[in-house]
Amino acid sequence: MPRPGFGFEGFMGIGGGTVSKESEANLKRGQELIEKRKPTEALPFLLKAMEDPNNLDASSSVALMLPQDLAIEFLQKAELNGRRHLHSVLGPDCFELTSEYGAPHFWGILETRPYMRLLGTLVRSYVDAGRWNEAHHEHRILRICQSDNMGQPLARERRSPPGSGIDFSPPRRTPMTDAQIAKMNKWVDLQVIYSAALAAFTLDGDSSLARQYLHMAAQYPLVLIKVIGKFQERADVDTHPTRTMNGSEDARDHLWLAQDLWMQDAPWNWVSRDPFVQAWVLRECSNVQCKKREERVGQWQKCAGCKQQWYCSRVCQKSHWPDHKKACKETQRREESMRMW
Repeated sequence: MPRPGFGFEGFMGIGGGTVSKESEANLKRGQELIEKRKPTEALPFLLKAMEDPNNLDASSSVALMLPQDLAIEFLQKAELNGRRHLHSVLGPDCFELTSEYGAPHFWGILETRPYMRLLGTLVRSYVDAGRWNEAHHEHRILRICQSDNMGQPLARERRSPPGSGIDFSPPRRTPMTDAQIAKMNKWVDLQVIYSAALAAFTLDGDSSLARQYLHMAAQYPLVLIKVIGKFQERADVDTHPTRTMNGSEDARDHLWLAQDLWMQDAPWNWVSRDPFVQAWVLRECSNVQCKKREERVGQWQKCAGCKQQWYCSRVCQKSHWPDHKKACKETQRREESMRMW
């Protein structure tokens, strides 16, 4: 058996295996039409893409256009196809914790990424339908598949009695030491740290511990910008083909689950009045000759190409373009290449 991630020919990654260029082209065209709100025109391209059984992302895109119950049934069948493919590629025991290429190591194997994306779509579909037991079961599998990233979730799973899910210790109530903060800052997970800040505030209000978590989270301000600006997050499932650690996709995932909690009066007032938070959420104009700071959250418009630079005016954007052009194009090329993982 070839080593996962190596030794395969053709286009690899979109469906958990080798995906034909024709299938990928049809998926790309179908997703472009969905973004333009033309689902009827998109459907033939997506169905054509699905003729390649490895193209699981096409299945997720089609499911978004189906009625809820039918979408779940459709995704369940796609999940079985993805599982069968991983069995054939990684071995029949690949979902066992002790396997060489077992589920706890999936995140490090490119061929598994599409399966995990589809599993995430299925979890969210169960949540939307209020099918909580099924959502919990699939989410537990997804957590195991992702656990090698951090190590700790897997350790908790192994200590848990069979079928019990993940064990949770009593919540921390005392402030962290400087050494503990420094350790956490070495590897911050946006979704985890924002959840910690919200949970600590919910338990004890504006406590020292809650502020510690909040100030750590504010250094990744994509969530707080939307919370303070009261920008409602999209309600449908995010099937964006690329994902960066602590990037906009992680921010959307967190807000998809928690935006209603953050935008209640008490937490909203808490974060919007914090001086440390304000320093992180108010952006400067990216034109180095300007550097004007926003007066309110979300005031500046971002570059439509790289989506990583913000400008106070069209004049500043045009003035900065000669300096920004190379980096902007490189970022777009990198995003395009990540679509192939």
